[in-house]
Amino acid sequence: MITVYGANTKVEDLRTIPLDKPEKAGAYWQGIQHGRLVDVISQQISNRGWSITESRFSLSKDRADLAGAFKLRLPNVETPEGMDLSLGFVTSNAMRKSLKMVVGAVVQVCNNGMATGEIVMQKKHTSGFSLNDEINESLNQYQTRASMIRETVQALRETEISNEQSDQILMEAGRNRLMPFSRIGEVDKEYRKPTFAEHGRGTSWALLNAFTYVVKKNPAQRQMEQMNRFRELLPTTIPTSDQVVDVIGLN
Repeated sequence: MITVYGANTKVEDLRTIPLDKPEKAGAYWQGIQHGRLVDVISQQISNRGWSITESRFSLSKDRADLAGAFKLRLPNVETPEGMDLSLGFVTSNAMRKSLKMVVGAVVQVCNNGMATGEIVMQKKHTSGFSLNDEINESLNQYQTRASMIRETVQALRETEISNEQSDQILMEAGRNRLMPFSRIGEVDKEYRKPTFAEHGRGTSWALLNAFTYVVKKNPAQRQMEQMNRFRELLPTTIPTSDQVVDVIGLN
């Protein structure tokens, strides 16, 4: 799933937007024309044999800031049913934010600079920046992480936990301020009686889905960080967090 807040434009329109240098920009400033950025990302995705199944883009009112996201399909990379691979980015030619690219099973981006997901690139708009090289390296990282998703989810689904274990994990989540204790009870209720049957019962996967379901009520800027930290509390034999793409619930 991809979420681009205020999606309001098409890639064809992005190619017509001029690249204007901000008055306060110094000699080392290097803007990235919006259409070129999208075209380079799309071309490198295509060169790898990947497919873009959906894309969305949003411009700021002055058209200097751009947020976008792609839903992807990678050959030989299997994902659990209901889960999509995604890539998102934010950029500004008005010096309001650096170019940031995030990846995950779910990504969210908007023009205020917020981008949830695992960051694989964050670069300032300065001379010496090679757009092709940086995107290539970012997609290399993505491929490595994406290949581990199915294994990670399967391990979470196969790891059974007792009610006592879930209580301890939720207590630790509260102590770590991943969610106010007043909301921890909502996670416990969702875990014991899930809203969606596919979330499962009695496993690390089920508890992660319960936490994800409740945490989505929190401000979007913190959701991904909270879900990733909560996943680290769950008992399971899975690859370490720096080896896998962000995995969150199905809904």
